[in-house]
Amino acid sequence: MLKGGKHVLATLVTVAAGGWFVTSCSASVSVGGPSTVPKHSVQTEVATTLARRVHQPVPKVVCPGDLKAKVGTVMYCSLTAQGSTTAYPVKVQVDSINGGKVHFNIQVSKTPGHFTPPG
Repeated sequence: MLKGGKHVLATLVTVAAGGWFVTSCSASVSVGGPSTVPKHSVQTEVATTLARRVHQPVPKVVCPGDLKAKVGTVMYCSLTAQGSTTAYPVKVQVDSINGGKVHFNIQVSKTPGHFTPPG
């Protein structure tokens, strides 16, 4: 659950990464008090949005902490598809804040181990 009990909305843009077709996402999260998106909410939103978009089982997404609600903030998470041991870096970057909504872009690396921008 997000701090402040608000909801998450996502818009999708398609990208290819590794052997697993994944997406780059823009998400909008409403935050109520503290200016952060909780770690669990970021992980859940990234995993479920990607799975829904590519019609694959929900991958494991692990982030190091809460996402600070400040434009330009970058956090790197990791994504591991079900049945795989290969982790792909995921770049989560806050691109705008409008009122109580934090908008962030999610990009999955083209290569495992280190971040390689898609496209």
